[in-house]
Amino acid sequence: MVKKFYVLFFCCLLLQLSVFAQYTLKGTVKDALENTPIPYTQIRVNCLNDVFMADVNGVFTIGNINKDSCEVEFYQSMFEPIKRIVIFSSKKKELKVDILLFPIATRLDEAKVSASKYETNPEISTNSLVVLQPKQAENKNFISVDNLVNTAGGIVVVDNEPQIRGGSGYSCGMGSRVMIMLDDMPLLRPDAGRPMWNFIPMESIEQVEILKGAASVLFGSAAITGAINVLTAYPRSKPQTIITTFAKMYDSPKNPYQTSWQKANPVEFGLSFLHSRMIKKNFDFVIGGEIYNDQSYIGPQERISFSKKNNSSSKGKFEQRYRLNFSTRYRFEKVKGLSVNLNGNFMYSNNAQSYIWMDADTNIFRSCENSMYQYKEFTFYVDPTVKYLSTKGGAHSFRNRVLFSDSKELSGDVNAQAMMIFDEYQYNKTFNKIGMTIVAGISNQYSTSYGPVFSGEGDPHAVKGKKVPSAAFSNNFAMYAQLEQKFFKKRNLTVQLGGRWEFYNLWGTKIESEKKNKPIFRVGVNYQIPKTKTSFRSSFGQGYRFPTIGEKFISLTVGDYGFYPNPALKPETSWNAEVGIMQPFQFFDFRGLFDLCYFHQNYNNFIEFSMGVWGKSPRLQERFGYRFFNIGPAKVDGIDFSLMGEGKITKHINYNLTVSYTWSQPVTKDPTYVYFTQVSEGGTSYNTKFSFLKSSSDTTRRVLKYRIEHMVKLDIEFTFFKKFAIGGTLNYYSAMKNVDKFMFDFDINNPTLPDATINLIKSSGDLPFYNFYNFFQDNKKGSLTLDLRASYYFEKLSVTFLVKNVTNRLYALRPLYIEPPRTYTLQLIIKI
Repeated sequence: MVKKFYVLFFCCLLLQLSVFAQYTLKGTVKDALENTPIPYTQIRVNCLNDVFMADVNGVFTIGNINKDSCEVEFYQSMFEPIKRIVIFSSKKKELKVDILLFPIATRLDEAKVSASKYETNPEISTNSLVVLQPKQAENKNFISVDNLVNTAGGIVVVDNEPQIRGGSGYSCGMGSRVMIMLDDMPLLRPDAGRPMWNFIPMESIEQVEILKGAASVLFGSAAITGAINVLTAYPRSKPQTIITTFAKMYDSPKNPYQTSWQKANPVEFGLSFLHSRMIKKNFDFVIGGEIYNDQSYIGPQERISFSKKNNSSSKGKFEQRYRLNFSTRYRFEKVKGLSVNLNGNFMYSNNAQSYIWMDADTNIFRSCENSMYQYKEFTFYVDPTVKYLSTKGGAHSFRNRVLFSDSKELSGDVNAQAMMIFDEYQYNKTFNKIGMTIVAGISNQYSTSYGPVFSGEGDPHAVKGKKVPSAAFSNNFAMYAQLEQKFFKKRNLTVQLGGRWEFYNLWGTKIESEKKNKPIFRVGVNYQIPKTKTSFRSSFGQGYRFPTIGEKFISLTVGDYGFYPNPALKPETSWNAEVGIMQPFQFFDFRGLFDLCYFHQNYNNFIEFSMGVWGKSPRLQERFGYRFFNIGPAKVDGIDFSLMGEGKITKHINYNLTVSYTWSQPVTKDPTYVYFTQVSEGGTSYNTKFSFLKSSSDTTRRVLKYRIEHMVKLDIEFTFFKKFAIGGTLNYYSAMKNVDKFMFDFDINNPTLPDATINLIKSSGDLPFYNFYNFFQDNKKGSLTLDLRASYYFEKLSVTFLVKNVTNRLYALRPLYIEPPRTYTLQLIIKI
């Protein structure tokens, strides 16, 4: 009996040991394309309900697993997450595996973006998202980010200004309604709110994320119609050097008499480089730079003379810039998940800018007399950041940016210095077990402006002598939070709730202190059908925008013309709603994705840029100028459609296709709203009341001024044997149906003008509105342009030849500024 008892006892003990056997999982996380380790990958072990992290070499060891099988998830920024079910053998207590993650750029339908301030999938997002990969557009010679952004559906960049779904019009580069960010931090000029496209290091970009619709809850004031976030790349384990150079020549205009040069055709050329490497596997280093020179197609201000040779020393419009940038990141080995970054970018530029053509006929490729000014600018930013990824899935980020710009105009009258200090702390955590993600943070943006440009003086022409510099300051402090909850077993229903409270303060040496605060909220829903991956989304979000220092206080003369301040300008508010559907599909060998969305935007105190007679000078030319006004309530309705995909014709012939169409109808809700009454110096009214009906050239459909209502974009490229590629881009932009009526009222060729007005124009000298009426009528159907390209790929070298505006069409996207004629470009890219 005793022997039987011991035998039974040992059998039970062995049975218990087998039931509670503990296994160990070991392995390395690697890049599937480069076969190199990926450091600090988050590893979710569902059978333990715990999160672990790989080390700096991508190696992980997870013990105390007491089940024979276990589901394990692997997450890493810029890589596609994967799930694996590992099965242990009772004979072997340790299992070793290699995990391969694919970079998101290689996947058509699963790009990861940070449009919710944490990574999400566009297919399950509650907003309209676009993700652009610069690597897929290397052979298009995009020299700045706005060129890349302009390829996305629903967006057009007009004279450096991004317009999303008709939510904004032309504003001469001030007061952007789209927040531009670089690595999750603002990159708008602090005083004017102008995008700094040429300052973004194009050679270092990993991807560009575009969020359409009100995004103020998470991105702040300027994101009233959307946000664009540019993310720079960090090195993989293999060092890489990329050198890009190009040369472009402007062709003569279609009408030879409009040519603004008399000798060699103007050229544009540039050289950029990037070197990235990992040092000792825990220190990342990236350095890049650019040399750029554009002689431009806009000629000197002097009028063309066929009777004598033009010996003017004026260069016309031009741009020269020199830029150097770096990125560093140190990952601590003893504290897993802790990293510190220090990034910087420095640029010097020399420019001559033109805003108004001389006339809409012979001198359309020349700048209006006395309206071109030359300035030199030094700009830099420094970004110290700290990030900690805990093993429990939480992420702490402390981002900082110091941005400085010093602009010096040759005469000294438009010198300006601007500085921004941005600080943000953000925490986000995902609770995988319950499908919840929380993101919360606080931020502060302090901006300064110094110089005579933003003095706020009423009539810039009335100031005698040199202007006295003034200082202006603004501060934005904000708190924000967003909750995302996924429902059902397959987590295919996503609900988001978010809110933000921002406090704004503006003051200065000649400015009375102004304080505002505003809470706003958003909600969004996405439902995905698991079998078909069809995604339905709906969202509602509030937006707001405080006027920039430039919009309220600019006082500037550009030759005879002025920019006039409006200190009474009020903040604008909005709400945005949309419903959409996204569907991946496969048709034979074509694999694609289409997205269809209806959107509605509603605005109060809408801010618009208006050209008119705002000055009181006895000279007619000096009364002309630009000014910002609150024009009352407005709304925008529209449809946004896009399709993208890739396919095969034969084994060795592939093609990529992108198509988009956007229709928007931005209209005023109160066309009789009087937003300005002209008053003389003595206080007597001129009885000139400005409203939409009084100031618009076309009031029939109440469409707001300077809006492009229809956009069609098509791009297709064929690749042969992975060596040779040919492609083309077709863009259509409808004409702006409504502009300032003022432009027609001072065109001597306008057949509707009375004789008295014609005599006044003749006595005033040359005006830039000459022949504007005829040009506007001739271009009522909009502009259709075609670009072609051909590329050949060697092992480490690619050569591309491009022709843009193949038909050499004469067109303008906004009044008083002509777009480039046909150009020829040769581009070389070397990868070492």
